[in-house]
Amino acid sequence: MEAAARRELGTVAQALLQRHGYRRLGFVRLSDYARERLGISARALQAAAWVAARLEVLPAVATAFDRSDLSWTQVRMLCATASPDTQLEWLRRAAASTVESLEREAKAGHAAAAGPPDPDPDDGAIDGEPAVRLRIVCPARVRALWRHALALAARVAGEPLATWRAAETVAAEALSGRPVGTAIADRALLACMRWARRTRRAPDRVSCVDATLQHAAPQQGTPQQQGTPQPMIARQALPRTKPAADPFALDAQLVAAMGVIRTSEPRIGRLLRVVVDHHLQRALGFPSVNVYVRERLGISVRKAWALLKIERSVCRSAEFGRAYADGSLSWVRALLLLPVVERGNGAQWVARAGAVTVRRLADEVEWVLQARDALGDGAAYGTSGEAASWSTLDPPPLDAVLGPVTVGCRKMSPEAAVQIGARLEDRAVLEVCDAEVAFVGPASVVALFRDALDAFGGGGPRWVAVERCLRHVIDYWESLPGHRDPIFARDGWRCAVPACSARRNLHDHHVRWRSRGGGNERDNRITICAAHHLHGLHAGVLRAWGRAPSAVHWQLGVRVAAPPLLSSVGDRYCEALEESPATALG
Repeated sequence: MEAAARRELGTVAQALLQRHGYRRLGFVRLSDYARERLGISARALQAAAWVAARLEVLPAVATAFDRSDLSWTQVRMLCATASPDTQLEWLRRAAASTVESLEREAKAGHAAAAGPPDPDPDDGAIDGEPAVRLRIVCPARVRALWRHALALAARVAGEPLATWRAAETVAAEALSGRPVGTAIADRALLACMRWARRTRRAPDRVSCVDATLQHAAPQQGTPQQQGTPQPMIARQALPRTKPAADPFALDAQLVAAMGVIRTSEPRIGRLLRVVVDHHLQRALGFPSVNVYVRERLGISVRKAWALLKIERSVCRSAEFGRAYADGSLSWVRALLLLPVVERGNGAQWVARAGAVTVRRLADEVEWVLQARDALGDGAAYGTSGEAASWSTLDPPPLDAVLGPVTVGCRKMSPEAAVQIGARLEDRAVLEVCDAEVAFVGPASVVALFRDALDAFGGGGPRWVAVERCLRHVIDYWESLPGHRDPIFARDGWRCAVPACSARRNLHDHHVRWRSRGGGNERDNRITICAAHHLHGLHAGVLRAWGRAPSAVHWQLGVRVAAPPLLSSVGDRYCEALEESPATALG
């Protein structure tokens, strides 16, 4: 059911992408639309659209998928490799081989494929390199420095950054200002060389996995012993709907398809947890959970472990578990709430997730975690430093101004950082390492980050080098000259339109246009990206009125004789309101 719903999702998404319909809905980026309206990543939506487009030119593969002869993973492999002339041959290979061997053959035959590559491959690599996890235990205050450095990296880059990309930016900045006389190691070069050797040995590794699958089956004799995969369980076929021409109708179809996926994913995660907790994959003849997921479930390994992660967390709060199970809590929102949801605040966070945009929810979760790391687990806090009536991990008041959290940064040169690091070593034995700095990234990026830590090392625990490195980078970035217009700093150096993630090409926009009598007061000016300014407000797709920065009424997806797609005050959802005549006429 989940795979069939993804094909339905891809069919409609294909029409939306071809016409750039999300722009008519008030979004200038596909990633913002997918995250806010569907609760998935842009890559997942593009991958579904790519599969739907490829199945249109591969009718035999599409028919086999509709009959449940192929899993979603197998379909994506064949779509990347098969052509209309070779699709029958690839179907015979898929019926007589395991997913691992089919993947090996598909990679070998991809060069001759007629279609474009998969936009979201599940090959365990990032940017063509093996994914490596870096984990360094540290005091909570060092993790607060880490979060602050990641936020500054996104501002410096002018765009949202994945954690590993922000870590790469931090490492590059640290190495450029390393202490005099410090040598740089060659970890990044060695990591690339190891990856090249591993790639050359990949066929031997895959052959070993195939042999294990064929000889480790149960005594009853499963199809794995005969070299053929077990048939997929027959599923109910979803009705094929023709994509509409109107972007608003396409949005409704996409939301309906995602409703089916949201209700099926919790069931998959619940059953998969039973398999993993009791090691049932071994009784079924599979050497590992990853192999079992790819061979039997036909979903990506990273998605399976994410489902397990959420499933193990629903026991913290009954309200969180119910919202996730009935589909009212999207995939993106559920993952955002995992670090902060506990037994006493689950209902509050679930209510907050339904009241604000994903962008605001991410800001609140990040702010709460930053405050906990900087102030401690038992501290009560407020948004402006005053005494507060809520405690750590509880959501802040609705519409509260999330001011900066002091993390104890001091301006210093690289040489001074090394001297302070020496004092840190003296008291390092007295500090409790109750947190960690961790991210998953390409092998070369992890190696580059370790090189930066070596440059700011000098003995003592590893987290001492992390603190020296972060203090130097934060000090440099915060010392850069700011823009003379204070509006950009007030709005956090990003577009203020709800759900927009733009951080570059920013404009200072007058909420009440100057042609309608608006002045240059700060409460009449707000930061907007160029795309929303020129193609949203001035094109009539977006409306804005009120007082900046937090009392601006926004309407996205404005249409005639119908309510807008999304209405909000700041980042808080609200009922659609009409602009007052006084505001409209200035």
